[in-house]
Amino acid sequence: MSLLVVANIVVLTVFWAINTGQGVLATANTDSQVSNVLDEATGDDLTFLVIGSDSRAGLDDLTHFGTVGGARGDVIMLVRFDSSTSAVQILSIPRDLYVDIAGHGQNRINAAYAFGGPSLMVETIRDSLGVEINHYVEIDFVGFQSLIDELGGIELWFPYPARDLKSGLDVDAGTQTLDGDTALAYARSRKYQELQNGTWVSVNADDIGRTKRQQEVVGAIVAELKRPSSITEAGDIAKAMARHMTIDSTLATSSVASLAWTFRGILTSSIEGATLPTYGMTIDGRSVLIADEPDASAVLANFRAGTVFSSQPLRVQVLNGNGVKGSAGDMSRTLESMGFLVESVGDADTGNYAQTIVLVPDGSGNGEIIVDALGFGVVQVGSVDNGYDAVVIVGADAP
Repeated sequence: MSLLVVANIVVLTVFWAINTGQGVLATANTDSQVSNVLDEATGDDLTFLVIGSDSRAGLDDLTHFGTVGGARGDVIMLVRFDSSTSAVQILSIPRDLYVDIAGHGQNRINAAYAFGGPSLMVETIRDSLGVEINHYVEIDFVGFQSLIDELGGIELWFPYPARDLKSGLDVDAGTQTLDGDTALAYARSRKYQELQNGTWVSVNADDIGRTKRQQEVVGAIVAELKRPSSITEAGDIAKAMARHMTIDSTLATSSVASLAWTFRGILTSSIEGATLPTYGMTIDGRSVLIADEPDASAVLANFRAGTVFSSQPLRVQVLNGNGVKGSAGDMSRTLESMGFLVESVGDADTGNYAQTIVLVPDGSGNGEIIVDALGFGVVQVGSVDNGYDAVVIVGADAP
């Protein structure tokens, strides 16, 4: 499953904090009110609600990130740990998911944070998705920047020069080292453009594209966190992160020994990730996402039970997009060896694709699964024949 969402950065920091001493957690902000609405942990599993808040407090650059007051839940993830098996599951919840918010009617799910803070966010997710929540962890923009700067930056590869005039992103092509400001501009980008053949072209310039970019940044951070030098400095990194975290008061006072036992599998076990299946529509002039049934209910049921999100192999069409004879066949054999079901092989409309494209019809996360398995390529949302879950167009970047 998706490896780019494997190591939820905030939860990994909590893990490090636990293993480097309870004093690190003590530097985090605590919220006693949210503790009143959390569910008491029973059995072997433990579920965290992890929020990436879009609070601008403490940001130096408000030109590109705006001066919007208050905060909303910009990134929403549910992380489930099973201490009996060391299994970890991460379920991403689209921030524009349209739900009922107690006392406020129907709205995007991230509005619950703006209306009633962490407590209402917990209650809304529990009521809407039927998931018990045992702990709460939140980090803001400044914490995101601080972690990346503490790591000395992260590396990302860009096929073309890229920009976003609104977020302030401006990078050259090739492998680039991004500092905290630039990484945040990339992760926040919803007007993403690439300079292709002398023309600025919008690419994945929407919320689904932004989710993909956030996952790429998470993957780059994980790569840096796993470097020997980072592991050696784990305590300092955890402290830098914890200063910008808010956790529930129960987590702050939990037993270090018991938490360390629960978290022991996060660095070694295979961790499964998925995004709640949704589709877009317009309600009262606003673009929102609606849970795509019955798939959404199936994913939620599997998450609650701790079972795999999907047991059916993804159905894939493979097209030659680089003009190299046999590349589609080679890609088909590679995908089949990874467990995907290749149902059709052919040629793309042109042989000039510089990058491998994984075309998907929605934001279900299937594209990320394929890209993560291959280790290269980009996801794009577009028209896909109903007989397939994704179309893989083999580009020049394919080995």
